Amino acid sequence: MKQKQLKTFELLKQIKKGLPFNKALVHGKESYLSFQLIKKVSSAVKVEKFYPDSLEEFFRFSGQSLFGGKSLPVILYAQELPSKLRKKSDREKFFKKLKALDSFLVVATEELNYRTLTGEFFKELLSTVEAVVVSEPLPLPNIYGLLKKKFKDAGKEVSKEVIKLIVELVGTDLTELRHETDKLLNYPGELTEEVVRAALFSSGKVSVFELVFPLLEKRPKTYLNHLEELLSGGAEPIQLVGLMETQVRQMLKLAYGQKPRLPKETLKRYEKLLTGLSVKELLRLLKTLTETEFAIKKGEVEPALALKKVAFYGQNR
Repeated sequence: MKQKQLKTFELLKQIKKGLPFNKALVHGKESYLSFQLIKKVSSAVKVEKFYPDSLEEFFRFSGQSLFGGKSLPVILYAQELPSKLRKKSDREKFFKKLKALDSFLVVATEELNYRTLTGEFFKELLSTVEAVVVSEPLPLPNIYGLLKKKFKDAGKEVSKEVIKLIVELVGTDLTELRHETDKLLNYPGELTEEVVRAALFSSGKVSVFELVFPLLEKRPKTYLNHLEELLSGGAEPIQLVGLMETQVRQMLKLAYGQKPRLPKETLKRYEKLLTGLSVKELLRLLKTLTETEFAIKKGEVEPALALKKVAFYGQNR
């Protein structure tokens, strides 16, 4: 069977009342677009989601939703299916069920390379689908357009220069851009270049990276000095802790074998730092930062003091 080859971003613009096919494999680097596709489809038809760790639920799927009517089965994290269906009998059962369905989406939340797609499992899967939908990273003009629309819909007019600066500072990953622009939308005044730099990194020579690295390298004095410079420059404590959480999550992605789209120099520094750092240490810092954010939001502690206490997060190890 020859499949249609489609791009998720283009498909999102075309969908009105459902998909132009019944059975498809979705994959690609930009997982944000894959989830947006599922969200868009969910607004048009009933969707029932299944996961590789609980395939028995998929095998029991009858095609009818809990509240009556037909529903579309969506199998998420398809990249994990080959390892979950190692036995020949399990694979046969899976594909027998899949082929008996009138419609379905199988969604991988990462890009499936040529070797994977031509492997035994996905080769058989491709023989059952009508379309392959690829979630490719968007060109910069499209990203700029999405950001402009997001700010406009929220009632904020921002210049082209500010939008380009946001992408320069955050990167092109749509998930990260969503998180960071959500924070910017909370700013009550005009979003100038100076405001964006202060909110996302700093208004001076020190950036938020200069908070995360000394923490992980056990240099609390350096962390405190940088923190003082950021705070005196007008940076908001709640924004700083949120941005540090983002950076630690990106390091965790790298530690787990993924590659966050960031400036080359930043990635090199991440990789160098990770050579002497355990995942457990990253998780410990992320836990501390999350607890700090909650404490600040609940008003349990003075924000600047809460951030200063983070300097000593590892002393009780």
